[in-house]
Amino acid sequence: MQSNGDEVGTAFQRSLGLRWRRGDGDNSVAVVMDMRDDLRGPAGSLEGGVVSTLADVAGASTCAMAVGSLVATEHISISFIAPGREGPIRATGTLLRSGRNDAVAEVRVEDAGKDNRLMAVALVTVRILHERS
Repeated sequence: MQSNGDEVGTAFQRSLGLRWRRGDGDNSVAVVMDMRDDLRGPAGSLEGGVVSTLADVAGASTCAMAVGSLVATEHISISFIAPGREGPIRATGTLLRSGRNDAVAEVRVEDAGKDNRLMAVALVTVRILHERS
């Protein structure tokens, strides 16, 4: 999560209306967004690129919180399971591993308005950005 005064996230993340919440566990972060018509694809479900962005942001935010440093996504692997149609959409990251230079989070993306229907699962690997002296 990047904070710009009172604003959280990047301009792009704010344009999607992303909101951050603590997850259920100590090493867990949830990112929530409302469903909007301008983010739907031709079939009426949430665009896959938006789902991928949610997974990336939740995974990276989880890792950044756990390691206490800025991070950059190195790799993301995502499997789409079901369409998101109702919203709000929630992506919850859980830390799997953190090392000296990288960290890995598992992310579950769910349609909270459709009985928490599982939409996608992802693994997000980030590089920990150490400050240079």
